[in-house]
Amino acid sequence: MAASTERDVRRAGRGTAIADAGDATAPIAVLAPTGRDGPVTATVLGHAGFQVIVCADMAALCATVADDVGMLLIAEEALGSRTRASLLAALEAQPSWSDVPVVVLTAESELSRSLSPQLHEIAERANVTLIERPVRVATLVTTVRSALRARQRQFDVRDHLVERTQAEAALHAAREQAEAANRTKGEFLAVMSHELRTPLNAIGGYAELLEMGVRGPVTDEQRFDLRRIQQSQRHLLGLINQVLNYTRVDSGTLSYDLATIPVREALAAAEALIVPQLRANELHYTLGACPAALAVHADRDKLQQILLNILTNAIKFTRPGGQLRVDCARDGAVVTISVEDTGIGIPAEKLASVFEPFVQIDAKLTRTHEGVGLGLAISRDLARGMGGDLTARSEVGVGSTFILTLPAD
Repeated sequence: MAASTERDVRRAGRGTAIADAGDATAPIAVLAPTGRDGPVTATVLGHAGFQVIVCADMAALCATVADDVGMLLIAEEALGSRTRASLLAALEAQPSWSDVPVVVLTAESELSRSLSPQLHEIAERANVTLIERPVRVATLVTTVRSALRARQRQFDVRDHLVERTQAEAALHAAREQAEAANRTKGEFLAVMSHELRTPLNAIGGYAELLEMGVRGPVTDEQRFDLRRIQQSQRHLLGLINQVLNYTRVDSGTLSYDLATIPVREALAAAEALIVPQLRANELHYTLGACPAALAVHADRDKLQQILLNILTNAIKFTRPGGQLRVDCARDGAVVTISVEDTGIGIPAEKLASVFEPFVQIDAKLTRTHEGVGLGLAISRDLARGMGGDLTARSEVGVGSTFILTLPAD
């Protein structure tokens, strides 16, 4: 190998053009144990702009495989049975993204015959290019450059995998932090809801005792004030109960008692509860087509809560003289209950956010509509918990329609 390589070096010095290696920065590990072959090869490749590591033995060459080597350049005579087994073991231990190129310099006229067993074994199980000696410098440089470019693409894949793994790890950590924060928020809201309900219940109880005259005669003016206290107490207790209900739904601790529920029966029960509000707001209520046999597979109490939430929400945002209409129908395995109003409507860009917790479309301090913004969030989660959903469509100044879907029974 040495004589032919030195001859090629002399030819290169007399004018053989050798292109610059350019961006080929990964080192080339060379194992050529015969005479001066290793240093001469390093000189040739060094003149072409490559970085070369001359290995003393197969163990040193195999060690470079795990150190981001660009390629391996091996003389055939270095591939004895033991060294060949060591090389194959090192190549098979590479990570999934890696397939380091191996260039083997064969004996003269080797490639004109059948491959030797050692070359056949290496070529069959590794990314191998065979070059027959004597080899011209230009051929060697071109082969090395191609191998290094292929290796660079492997490095690019590795870097992409590393970046993706890091991004996934960061996303997982962020998700865990968000979930931990959400759990902390839920625990805080649940505890505060319980703590606030205790004194509020006491306020309501004492106000009722005073109104009954337990502490002495009560004047009409005092009775009026006591009723205002009780009214405010019930309103605040209702808001706190909404927060507590939301924490239960959000934490997934809520259970469902599913049964066959006639839709008209559920709507009649909800209507009876909203009649005072309809009259107070001078609204016209219509129950459209709703077959008596129509039924859903749902939790009765939770269905009642959803219906009350969307009906009272429609009343709240509909001006006096407006209309509310309820329709229901079956579509295959699903029952649809729609509540349509002629209220103020919701801007298109804010429609999706009405189902987010603690969101109010009118967030001004002077808003006339009370509440903590949990009714629709709870209703949608309850509907989904029963295998259905709650959606909406709306047009500003025309009105809104909330559509509850549940499994038919």
